Amino acid sequence: MKDQIITSRQRSFMRDRFTWLAYALLACYAYLQNSPGLLVPFIHADMHLDYTVDSMHLSSLALGGIIAGLIGAPVTARWGRQAVLWGGALGMLFGAGIVFISHYPIVSITGMFVIGFLGALVGMTVQSTLSDHHGQFRAVAIVEANMLASLGAGIAPLLLGGLVVLGFGWRSMLFLPVLVVVLLVLFNVRIPVPEAPQSMDSRPGQRSTLPRERVKLPGAFWLYWIAMVAGIAGEWGVSFWGANYMISVVGMPKATAASLMTLFFLASVIGRLIASRLTRRIAAERLILPMLGIAIFGFLLFWLGSTVVLHISGLFVAGLGIANLFPLNYSAAANRIPQYADIASARATVGGGIAMFVCPLILGRLGDMLGLRIAFSVIFVFFVLTGIFVLFASRATRRLDAVPTTHTLDIISESVITNIDATPDLLLK
Repeated sequence: MKDQIITSRQRSFMRDRFTWLAYALLACYAYLQNSPGLLVPFIHADMHLDYTVDSMHLSSLALGGIIAGLIGAPVTARWGRQAVLWGGALGMLFGAGIVFISHYPIVSITGMFVIGFLGALVGMTVQSTLSDHHGQFRAVAIVEANMLASLGAGIAPLLLGGLVVLGFGWRSMLFLPVLVVVLLVLFNVRIPVPEAPQSMDSRPGQRSTLPRERVKLPGAFWLYWIAMVAGIAGEWGVSFWGANYMISVVGMPKATAASLMTLFFLASVIGRLIASRLTRRIAAERLILPMLGIAIFGFLLFWLGSTVVLHISGLFVAGLGIANLFPLNYSAAANRIPQYADIASARATVGGGIAMFVCPLILGRLGDMLGLRIAFSVIFVFFVLTGIFVLFASRATRRLDAVPTTHTLDIISESVITNIDATPDLLLK
């Protein structure tokens, strides 16, 4: 009977109240996560910083994400998804408050770290919960969630540009996520957050979202993970340094450059909307390379364009493809271990944090030494690496599919895990 209920639920994709709540919280996190690249040109001018110190704002946010990814799974196992989701949501507002009152780089950098750490717990919990909650339609839910996240991120530059023009200053943009999260808490805090499936050896009432056994993840998972990390590095290279590139290389005013970044995030929304429809019919694994091709084409126009029109057009086209590199690679990786959503999400959070930590520092240092135009070649290298590892992952997946299902995970334990999702087979057919 239980299996019949699960099968029936998985016949179509449905958005319930929790799904919309998860989308909204991820959008708020994306808004704040996107803030370093937008605020840094203003912080740079106010505090008289160089590119290297500028980059530390995003790197500190990324470091918080790395730590969250390392401890997030055991913290969720101990306290449950509901506490982690709401605690992280309220905590990232505290980080925004620190940035708001900052007048020295050590304070603003600390605020970014708090946003990165507690906000990453929100992102990690949203992704793993949606993955379990929607089963074989996890790719649709994850792409849609990231589409709404792009919308949240896209509002940030538009709002910042408008507020600066009106004379309210860059700090005023931090009020919006505070208002939204407070409203979500007031009206949705009692909505139950689905917990992870439990193993048969779990005691009744035990709040464990991690398997007790040690799990050896398949090579295909790690290859998609590396591709995801490289794609995130390229994405954050554009989103963090894009406004600065238009200011220092193209020669635009700060407010104009910040506002034009809205095009990148608008394109991200459109790109993810298209991908959310495609993933209903086509496996996420098969969509990665076409989206990567669009990303590279647009990036080359933005980077090497000879006119302002080409720079702006390239930024938009790049956003269409870049936006889907993370959700599609993450979905492909998660499809390799569908019964371990918390583990997949935690590893993705660590990988994303590493990419966000390393890429801005490299670009910032090269920008100080050689100029941003030459430094942007690093982003192109990251996109090429993404394609290479996707090809390796596809080959490893074909080998994995040739092995009987019982051997796809090497589980060192005597316990038996129930409710194993058949998502990979369903999506790849």
